[in-house]
Amino acid sequence: MAHQPRSNSFFRLFIVTFVALGFFAFLNAEPKEPPSSISFVEGGVTKTFYRNPNLVAEYVDLKQISNNQQIDPGKQGIKSGWNIRPPGKILFPKSSKSATTSKVTEVYSTAVGMGPNIVLPGILIITFSSDQSPTSLDRIANKYGIQILNQLSPRLVSFQTEPGYVSIEKANAIRSESNVIEAYPDIAVEKSLK
Repeated sequence: MAHQPRSNSFFRLFIVTFVALGFFAFLNAEPKEPPSSISFVEGGVTKTFYRNPNLVAEYVDLKQISNNQQIDPGKQGIKSGWNIRPPGKILFPKSSKSATTSKVTEVYSTAVGMGPNIVLPGILIITFSSDQSPTSLDRIANKYGIQILNQLSPRLVSFQTEPGYVSIEKANAIRSESNVIEAYPDIAVEKSLK
């Protein structure tokens, strides 16, 4: 019976462990359920919002509105931008020809079960401690998987990321960068019609 070198056994154990860890990481890669509350710091003030599980926000662009309002005049109340709706209620029927995928995200309010409806559209506002070069902005964008939206000044930049609680998670992570003074998500507050 031939004796196998010890390094071969170690290599097999390493491969089995690596595959098992990869499998469990894949299982955990399922989309997370949005949290019931979220917090972030803006202007030195901690803001907390509470999820409303009875509502979602869907982003509608101008092209969707004009195409669908010609077909169904009853859709006149839908505006371009974020529209609040109950989960499962479709604003516009899906067309097999349409390549547009709807952006849908959770809705929050300022208190549990009350307050204005708040949507996190996925825009991050970051204030840096010093002027930023295009190279340093690209490094931040690549590290956190965000895109530069506007450089408002050499130290104030907006970035685009996924809408919803993911934008809070990214803002909170970016705040740990040594050259970042402040990072917070932009919010959109639903206007009530009177």
